[in-house]
Amino acid sequence: MDANPEVLERAAKLVSRQEFDPTQDPIGVSKAQTNCGPTPCLTFNEEDQLVSITGEHAYASPAPDEIRGPCPGLNAAANHGYLPRSGIVSLEETVSGLGAAYNMSPELAAVLAAYAIVIDGNVLEGVWSIGGPLPSDPLDGILGAGQGLSYSHNNYEGDGSIARNDAYTNNGDAHSLNIDKFEAVYAVGGDDKSENGFDQRYTLDKFRARFQQVQDDAIADNPYYFTGAFSTIVVVPAAYNFVINFMSNHSAAEPSGYLDGYNFKQFFGITGAPGSFQWQRGQERIPEQWYRRPSTVPYTANDVAFDVGIGYLAYPQTLKIGGNTGTPNSFTGVSVENITGGVFNAANLFEGNNFGCFAFGLVQQALPSALKGPLSTVNKALALIDGALDPILSGLDCPQLGQYDQGLFNSFPGHTYSPTGPATNYKA
Repeated sequence: MDANPEVLERAAKLVSRQEFDPTQDPIGVSKAQTNCGPTPCLTFNEEDQLVSITGEHAYASPAPDEIRGPCPGLNAAANHGYLPRSGIVSLEETVSGLGAAYNMSPELAAVLAAYAIVIDGNVLEGVWSIGGPLPSDPLDGILGAGQGLSYSHNNYEGDGSIARNDAYTNNGDAHSLNIDKFEAVYAVGGDDKSENGFDQRYTLDKFRARFQQVQDDAIADNPYYFTGAFSTIVVVPAAYNFVINFMSNHSAAEPSGYLDGYNFKQFFGITGAPGSFQWQRGQERIPEQWYRRPSTVPYTANDVAFDVGIGYLAYPQTLKIGGNTGTPNSFTGVSVENITGGVFNAANLFEGNNFGCFAFGLVQQALPSALKGPLSTVNKALALIDGALDPILSGLDCPQLGQYDQGLFNSFPGHTYSPTGPATNYKA
């Protein structure tokens, strides 16, 4: 399947605002985007883009003492040694490993790692877990016990995942794959029922539409459904986009990438054909002959904000802040104006760089009121986050947000629902 030159050209114009303001035709922008996100990948370099899965990067199933968690991309990177196979990762290892495997930009990898370290990791040692609780000293975690991504509910992980359950509806387990949810998202890529799935095709727009359905289902089924400021307003929809932007294969014929059923299943640890899929826990892998996005087009923090923002503009019903109040279908919203102290509102949230300022600024605003522990450790955590965010926010010319009031979420029981990991840790 050859790349469509008209789509590539239109997408490039949309990104540079040469054609029109994307807020005027968000569905058009969403459908025009390639699998490289806001900036189309127009060239292909086999030597630059081939990701090695031999030698030190040969696949190996995780050992019993090696941690895996809810993110397929992180699990695959660890299974190939791009991240430490232990599943315990430093900020520097995150930046180098995700850059090598997926061409995630350094500033994006740094802020995601810094947030993971602060919110559910070990600030003193500067590490975080891609799965369950850190095995060293769990009391070092600032928000309770350094629970890792698997048990970071509402801190990092949130309701409405692409293939995982909502934590409350699955006894606190939001890290195990739900095969029915995977079947449903797999089906949006086409009608190829074969085991290889080579004719399936997935795009950002298809996943955005799927996110709307998953969100509606969660509100209907989960009495504790909650969507808070950063964890679910940004991280959850960004995770859908990450599958496209980081897992798509690239070729000379399709330099901006394609994601078929074969590559999708490999990254998610799925075997079998539709209707008989099986999840191989912890066995996520980078496919053979897989070419990442080119080094000239890394996926950046600004790209995250653009892609999430376009999703909300194209599918405005998905922009929700609030939650159910203890029963299904009881969703009550909180306004953007209230949680930003009047700085942003529904009318101006997507003007200029406002959404990027909102998305990343809320990390700085919300953390001080949430952190606890010795003052020296809290200060170290804030310095870590500020250092990672400064390169992003400095280029956006953001206004100062008003005081963040977590009391706005007190009426939502899902806001305080916080499952903890087992003493044996979550292993693959």
